[in-house]
Amino acid sequence: MGGTAMSSSQPRWLTLYLTAANDALSTTPPVNLIAFGSFMTCVSIATYQHGHSTTLSFRRMVKWSYRIGYKATFEYISVKVAKSIPWMRTRIDADIQKEKENTRIQCETEWNDLLDPSAHEHKHLRLPPKKTSSTELLELLKNWSVSESSLWDKGQASGAIYHGGTDLIDYLSQVYGLFCVSNPMHPELFPYVRKMEGEVVSMLINIFNGNSNCCGTISSGGTESILLACKSYRDRGRDLYNITTPEIVAPTTIHAAFHKAAHYFGMKLILVDIDEQSGLVNVDDMKRAITRNTVLIAASAPNYPHGIIDPIEELASIASERNIGFHSDCCLGGLLLPFVEKLHGLDYSNIPLPVFDFRAKGVTSISADMHKYGYATKGSSCIMYSSPELRHYQYFVSLSWSGGIYASPTLAGSRAGGVSASTWAVMVHMGEEGYLEVSERIIRTARAIRRGIELLPELEVIGNPLSSVIAFRSTIPTMNIYGVGQALGEKGWHVNSLQHPSCLHLCCTNLHTKVGVEEQFLGDLGNAVKACREHPEKYASGTAAIYGMAHSIPDVSLLEPVAKGFVDALFAA
Repeated sequence: MGGTAMSSSQPRWLTLYLTAANDALSTTPPVNLIAFGSFMTCVSIATYQHGHSTTLSFRRMVKWSYRIGYKATFEYISVKVAKSIPWMRTRIDADIQKEKENTRIQCETEWNDLLDPSAHEHKHLRLPPKKTSSTELLELLKNWSVSESSLWDKGQASGAIYHGGTDLIDYLSQVYGLFCVSNPMHPELFPYVRKMEGEVVSMLINIFNGNSNCCGTISSGGTESILLACKSYRDRGRDLYNITTPEIVAPTTIHAAFHKAAHYFGMKLILVDIDEQSGLVNVDDMKRAITRNTVLIAASAPNYPHGIIDPIEELASIASERNIGFHSDCCLGGLLLPFVEKLHGLDYSNIPLPVFDFRAKGVTSISADMHKYGYATKGSSCIMYSSPELRHYQYFVSLSWSGGIYASPTLAGSRAGGVSASTWAVMVHMGEEGYLEVSERIIRTARAIRRGIELLPELEVIGNPLSSVIAFRSTIPTMNIYGVGQALGEKGWHVNSLQHPSCLHLCCTNLHTKVGVEEQFLGDLGNAVKACREHPEKYASGTAAIYGMAHSIPDVSLLEPVAKGFVDALFAA
């Protein structure tokens, strides 16, 4: 290769280095140097894209590479490079599109198979030209409801249906009907709904040990509560500290709603790895992830994947020292954990719970769902704040709209007052006494199921779950844990499949406290493990295949269109 022009102002060591480098490369064919340079450019771009898309620091990128192995890292980079080449990208996209369509068709077929013949007979893709008798429709809908409830009323679903008692369902249906046309957006027309919403927030603040300065709003669910909190901290950071690239620091087990909030609101989610044995995040690792752009630290009580309560008191203290907001996500355990704590001392609940509410210094917001262990109708959650000033960042106000001055507390404008009324009605009906009774049954059942799982040598429980969720994984590398879930499905069980690490979980509800359900689950689980070990080839499709694919594909983003195919199927008529 030709020499490089040197400036007389260059240091002598740099001149000697460049001369030596040129001499060493003088016999290398130019095409090799170009190819190597192009490859390293692609590697740099792929590394940046990985770090940017999953909001990883360079340090975590290195840890990630070390954990999955350098071979997998090379495969990941190779896929990124391949996707940058047009003809290879076309081929990859065609394969993915085919898999997406297969997923959509499979889901539609499976879900349609659950319907009885009357559902296919009464299919309406256009508005009927004439009226239909309400009596006839009610009879039809009652039959559909009975058919649908048979899929969950045996207590074989993980989570989803949290109470399921027929008396309570009938009661809530009556309450909802009384307020089915009400809208909290119009307090001058629906003053009782406004009163009930205010009292629901007040009761929840009391349950979570808030003071007189605490406040909150009702939302449509845990996801909206989390979105509202993240929006509030984003706007607070921008208003008080001029932070234009806001960041959230959270464990990798934080709920996907935080990913959604970061995506919606232009925030960066910094995820900190957990210890895969204990399920806990390291406090020091969380502390190191904080930057000058951090507007929020978030943790769970408990987290959805493994039912582990994060070290909220320690993390909130760090947030308080740095004047950063801290959110305790209690959406899952919201109206269970406070009553489990009151049960401390009984033989099945003899482990003290970590502090997870406003008693922890630095907790500035809490989300809790009433439609889970609060037993309200679906679409009921609450976001609570430590001060009205923080809540104000959640609000939206438009002063210049031609329709008048517009102000709303949440993402929605109009809301269903029937949901708020039924939430108030169930909380007052249950009272502390009722919640203690149901919580006792659920925790007793969850602890018994946990002990039963621990007796199976092929399985191990992840960490030390203190609530209603028990996650477990395989102790045998050759046994596919997702295959175990598939075998349970053959017995009518609907357990949740999780990843990183590969595991299943059962979220215990009031339905699991029915006589015989606990014993049936443990018996079926033992048989599922045996079947999966004896016939692994039989349990390599369905969910097992999907998650197996997710773990085998170097670039998991390739599965995003497949996931969208699943969502497409939800709205197929």
